[in-house]
Amino acid sequence: MKAFVLEKYGSQLRETNMPVPTPGPREVLVRMAAAGVNPADERLRSGEFKAIFPFPLPKVMGGEFAGEVVAAGAAVTAPAVGDAVYGYVDLAATGALSEFIAVDASTVSIAPRSVSLTEAAALPVAALTAWQALVEIGDVKAGQTVLIHGGTGGVGSIAIELAKHLGCTVAATVSEPNVEAARELGADIVIDYRSEEFSQRLAGVPVDLVLDTQGGNTLLASLGVLRRGGTAVGISGPPDPRFAQRVGVNPLVKLAIRAMSARVRRRARSLGVDYRFLFISPDGAVLRRFAELVDERAIRPVIDHVLPFGQTPQALADVVGGGNRGKVLVTTEPGAATGPLSQRRPTTWATAPNERLVVRSRTVVYRDLGPQDGVPLVLLAHLGATLDEWDPRFVDALAEDRRVIAFDQPGIGGSTGSVPGTVAAMTRSVEEFIATLGLAQIDVLGFSLGGFVAQQLTLDRPDLVRRLVLAGTGPAGGEGIERPTGAAYIYGDMVRAALARTDAKEFLFFPRTHSGKSAAAAYLSRLSERVMDRDEPIAVPAFHRQIMAIRAWGNTAPQDLSRICIPTLIANGDNDRMVPTALSYDVHARIPGSTLIVYPDSGHGGVFQYGDEFVSAVRDHLDTDA
Repeated sequence: MKAFVLEKYGSQLRETNMPVPTPGPREVLVRMAAAGVNPADERLRSGEFKAIFPFPLPKVMGGEFAGEVVAAGAAVTAPAVGDAVYGYVDLAATGALSEFIAVDASTVSIAPRSVSLTEAAALPVAALTAWQALVEIGDVKAGQTVLIHGGTGGVGSIAIELAKHLGCTVAATVSEPNVEAARELGADIVIDYRSEEFSQRLAGVPVDLVLDTQGGNTLLASLGVLRRGGTAVGISGPPDPRFAQRVGVNPLVKLAIRAMSARVRRRARSLGVDYRFLFISPDGAVLRRFAELVDERAIRPVIDHVLPFGQTPQALADVVGGGNRGKVLVTTEPGAATGPLSQRRPTTWATAPNERLVVRSRTVVYRDLGPQDGVPLVLLAHLGATLDEWDPRFVDALAEDRRVIAFDQPGIGGSTGSVPGTVAAMTRSVEEFIATLGLAQIDVLGFSLGGFVAQQLTLDRPDLVRRLVLAGTGPAGGEGIERPTGAAYIYGDMVRAALARTDAKEFLFFPRTHSGKSAAAAYLSRLSERVMDRDEPIAVPAFHRQIMAIRAWGNTAPQDLSRICIPTLIANGDNDRMVPTALSYDVHARIPGSTLIVYPDSGHGGVFQYGDEFVSAVRDHLDTDA
């Protein structure tokens, strides 16, 4: 059978072939139809739980599943072979991310009859979390008020439905795109956590129980909204001494757990409330009750998307990336994979979520916005740039009528892996990213270093690139192309910027004229518009590696740019200090039929200084038939 195993902590899950397990006397063997992927799987993969749940590696991962019983141990009376079941195994056991799983018969239940097995697989973890938090720990009653953080996530959506079934008033925190979805689930008070403090919104509302899926400051603030005697149940931590006692960890780990939760417990005591950490336990009886609630239409599973079983590492990356409306699942069933539940795509750079894609065992962070239809435009960034270096006004205007995608190169921003040391290696990383996205054709806009990569990509893959835009860039071997690697042009201006307490791009991208200074201030202001999920700035070693790649590009033999036969737009400022403007004329002369625009009184960032004009030219270029 195929299974996904963890070979060492921190490594990617690996697909492998292994024998089908033999069920023990009290076990059933289930052919997995679908399995849920959860944040706890990532915490286990990263090694966060290894002191609490040590087990030998390699080990098959995964905790929740649905499928068909194909064999049963001698002591099993129910379920029977042929029954459709769903269940959860604790993290000490795992094993659900495999085509077959042997599991204690007492931990599974007959699956709800009114939904598919794929839908049933979305329930076990969320159902057990909601039940054990609200019923077993909180003992909530009709008329009480419950606050649920992450109200449209995999756990939060089921918790809202259960709380409403129990007769509670429900408050939920969500992001703005999910406000209506939370109301549809039954939430009475919906709080957009990005624009409103939940503690202020709930001032004067006596909250009896908080189900916290976030931890950290959210948990601490949640303690303050509880009435005296209320309870906060946390599933993201920190663990508390009662949990340590239940799982039987060694004395040293007990002390560590006590220390980890000390701040939260002290705060809870001072407010007269209780804090409980919840780590769910398998419970077939609870799942049987939930199956009844689903068949009674009191509860419905909420699924964001379903991926084929072979894409399990991507499913885990999707969970880590967040922003899902409901559960993320993998399936072995042909035709059961689906697209995202929410078809609303982001339209602004400031609000586009950081998405994650597993590409050749590394994680690539990217943003994807604008209409889904048509040929997407892929943006390739300049030296030292992360996603947050793109001008929001520029991207937003392009995304009004086309799909726009930008990503962090390996080792840059949120992407993992080694920083490519040559333009050719950067180009390969683009090809791999585009192939993993499943795109057959793209338009490309490369700025500065990104323009080098765009040229190489178009030469290597003329079948892939439909339209090309080159901004502030030059050809391989062009005279002066290595200029950005000189201290006077990069490190010198970085020192100037540090002394002036500003961004080096103020000096590198814009002339020191009145209009240039004004454009620089406006540009830098726009770069700060995004406040959520910002990238980490490029590290010094990564920056130096890109510098070396530029130097090698400048010293390489010229390429035959006449081989670029697709429509090409070239743009620059008339006084580019980083990549000399003369090189834009050179590229224009060497690419047949290309169009050149040179903006007056501007430099390397001329396309941002003349943003409206450049966007208009790009849109006309991309929309005009060849």
